[in-house]
Amino acid sequence: MGLYSSYIVAPDLFRSYANEYHVIKYLEHFFDAVEAYSPFHEFINDSASSDDIAKSALGAKIFTEEELKEYDGSIAGKGPFLAIIGEVFDVSNKAETYGPEGGYSFFSGKDGSRAFVTGEFNDAGLIDDIEGLSHQDYLGLQEWLEFYHKDYTFVGKLSGRFYDSKGDETMYKNKVSAWIAAAVEDKDMQGAEQKMFPPCNSEWSAEKGHRVWCTKKSGGVERNWPGRPRRLFYPGRRERCACVKDFGSASTDMEGGPSVVGEGDLANPHFKEYEGCNSKETTCMVSGPEDTKN
Repeated sequence: MGLYSSYIVAPDLFRSYANEYHVIKYLEHFFDAVEAYSPFHEFINDSASSDDIAKSALGAKIFTEEELKEYDGSIAGKGPFLAIIGEVFDVSNKAETYGPEGGYSFFSGKDGSRAFVTGEFNDAGLIDDIEGLSHQDYLGLQEWLEFYHKDYTFVGKLSGRFYDSKGDETMYKNKVSAWIAAAVEDKDMQGAEQKMFPPCNSEWSAEKGHRVWCTKKSGGVERNWPGRPRRLFYPGRRERCACVKDFGSASTDMEGGPSVVGEGDLANPHFKEYEGCNSKETTCMVSGPEDTKN
């Protein structure tokens, strides 16, 4: 009964846990069936709908865009409020920041989700369309949402792109959840990848140039081998320097490419040698000193 109450009162939070824990996912399907076919609704509707109960319990409200505009802090007693990914927060305890004279006043009275990660604080950037962002941006948005839940008061939802007029998630909101999940998965994969292919040590100065090198501890990863510096390429990611194991078997499948027994990951097609560097050394000068001559 306790879990069912959570499902009724805080459905979004319940579903977030259901996506993480399979046992709760099964209960979600069961509760969905109960909600769809149970005659209990007839009793609920005599006094109030389940949506009304949830909103009352959470102190939530469904805002229209026009209503939210009134909560920009310019009217006494109304905000400022802001929305991010369709969730509305009361930020009036920081009116000096979010109010009309504040440095972040442009976020108030609207959902400017995209600008939270792009930094485009103009009419073109302060929009709620967040399609086409990078994985890092989606992780950033998730962190911002968690920040507002922690430090400010959640007061409702904004009907439109993320939620409908009843406060239910739209198809677009479902896409956002999938984008964030993919970003989290990619982050986890990169964490595993960094352990397998540790980042190089790196230093740069105008006098000496840019040097990368590998030791038995680099990029926060300790191991019993230093490795050789190589350029690591993955589609959609920025190139980085990685320390590559140069002995034993390959750490991963070479994706159909050739591998040489006893040379570790050196033949991995995602790696390229640095031009002009000795491929067998653990250090490499990527670029020389800057030309200071006029």
